[in-house]
Amino acid sequence: MEAERKAVTSRASEFSRYGPKFEKAVDTVASGGVKECLFLPSGRRVVSVVGTLGDELIDPSRPYCSCGNFFFRVSHGGEETCYHLLSFMIAAKTGRVDILEFSDEEFGDYLSAVVRDVLEVFAKTG
Repeated sequence: MEAERKAVTSRASEFSRYGPKFEKAVDTVASGGVKECLFLPSGRRVVSVVGTLGDELIDPSRPYCSCGNFFFRVSHGGEETCYHLLSFMIAAKTGRVDILEFSDEEFGDYLSAVVRDVLEVFAKTG
């Protein structure tokens, strides 16, 4: 894991300005915590990042994250980004986004499971 971490850190050094968030994001990327689920044949994509309390849904194009930090700090202008979105930026830059393929028939079940997980995370954070 340490070799992975060093490789990620060296290839994504421009994000080091985020300090502790950068370190946490590097750990997430090095452990394979950035996932993009691709549903075929439609091409639908769902991106998630393994967080401290569970998986968080992100939309890097907006940007959006389902985490509390994004809602309370990022969306209100207090912070530039959360570590989940930063993890995706680093994973995309370093080619470490894990792509998982599913059939379109699995989309409904997948989405239901993800929503349950997100609601569990919300319940943990009060």
